[in-house]
Amino acid sequence: MIFIDILSVILQYGLILLIYYFIYKVIYLIYIDLVGKQLNNNRKSDHAKLAIIATGNLAIDKRNFSFDNMITIGRNHDNDIVIDDKYVSHYHAQIKNIESNYLLEDLKSINNTYLNDEILLKEKVLNSGDIIKIGMVTFKFER
Repeated sequence: MIFIDILSVILQYGLILLIYYFIYKVIYLIYIDLVGKQLNNNRKSDHAKLAIIATGNLAIDKRNFSFDNMITIGRNHDNDIVIDDKYVSHYHAQIKNIESNYLLEDLKSINNTYLNDEILLKEKVLNSGDIIKIGMVTFKFER
């Protein structure tokens, strides 16, 4: 009988310790997550975004497109951004990340790609706030 009483007390305290350990781990993981997010916000991000600022009455599903390495734009359905506009080539343009610089390249489109109201003749490095116009759609590049 004494053995069962001792075992019962050990199990009760063991359960209490297990609950405290669980609470400690949850708080610790929340702390690590918050500190990690703050550290990541202080670093230069290799994450970019294209925000649509004008569509010219075209129906486009999303208004913001986030990417890290590369994004393709065109009329063909296997592009990352599909623009159903007769002035957009099937494979019109792409943006690629090379050594933390985002380069905009026109893929020999018929109706050109415009960067800040100028025709894009060769690859150019994008800066945050640059305006890209493809067909009737206008994007703002953000980093």
